[in-house]
Amino acid sequence: MNLDFSKLEENLSKIKILVIGDCILDRYFTGEVNRISPEAPVPVFELKGTYYSLGGAANVASNLRGLKVKVELLGVVGKDEAGKIFKKIAEEAQIGITGILEDETRPTTLKTRIIAQSQHLLRIDVEERKPINLELQNRLINIYERLLQEIDGVIFSDYAKGVFLSEEFCKALLKKAKEGGKFVLVDPKSINWQKYASATCITPNFKEFQETALREGLSPENLEKSCQRLLEKYHLKFIVVTLGKNGIFLFCPENGTFFQPAQAKEVYDVSGAGDTVIASLGAFYAVGLPLKEVITLANLAAGIVVGKIGTKPVYLEEIQNFLKEKEIF
Repeated sequence: MNLDFSKLEENLSKIKILVIGDCILDRYFTGEVNRISPEAPVPVFELKGTYYSLGGAANVASNLRGLKVKVELLGVVGKDEAGKIFKKIAEEAQIGITGILEDETRPTTLKTRIIAQSQHLLRIDVEERKPINLELQNRLINIYERLLQEIDGVIFSDYAKGVFLSEEFCKALLKKAKEGGKFVLVDPKSINWQKYASATCITPNFKEFQETALREGLSPENLEKSCQRLLEKYHLKFIVVTLGKNGIFLFCPENGTFFQPAQAKEVYDVSGAGDTVIASLGAFYAVGLPLKEVITLANLAAGIVVGKIGTKPVYLEEIQNFLKEKEIF
């Protein structure tokens, strides 16, 4: 099996995907630790630099752009400096932000990571976990309905920060997408999959899958049987379970089960790997590649991104180079 990457890139550039979910701004303080404080038994961090990147649903959008896909992002930020920085970075990445609304009642979700010699020392979170208000829900739905006319599929990126905390809102979004004939991929945070029912695919990591399976009275160790029961109950087309260092698992009645071992060269940072997986799934599924190829490419993309420090996107060229090195295709 051979992939024509020039043709693949051309096809990907014709795709447009809508990402809706919890928007996060990631901030990084980088520096060194060379001594212990005389005031207390704690390391002294010497700050050398600061940079920002897109997190949460915005990292999904960023990964889609890295794969040449056009993208619209819907979500909420605070009316604050972090929100301004977030929108500036998104615009520079050519991510559509007409659906990024400001909420004066909450701060922009901000994750600050302190990194010394490539090692995470501490993470500081600023966030408020509450459902977005009805006015913002209605405004988002209006933008969402308009954008559905021009996109190929939808990705729900649920980080349990606010957008999908309302089950009714989540169901309404999914219903409108399905009525419009759009595929819907869901990266879940809730163990209650009822609000994601009738999605095309749900992509939990193993911990999330385990919690949902146990809630349903299933055995999470039996991946195939548990996936089958969940797929039938929630009317899904397929389920993808990310297994961390063990790889990725697909359950699809039409294609059968499919397991791919992890392809990472080196693991520096697993943050954002799930965003890379669902973005890759969305991109390659949208261009009509066979599902097993889609899973293989998404798995490779995750293997690349965990070799980077911080939440960063994967690029199509990196996947192509990785494939050449591994001689997979």
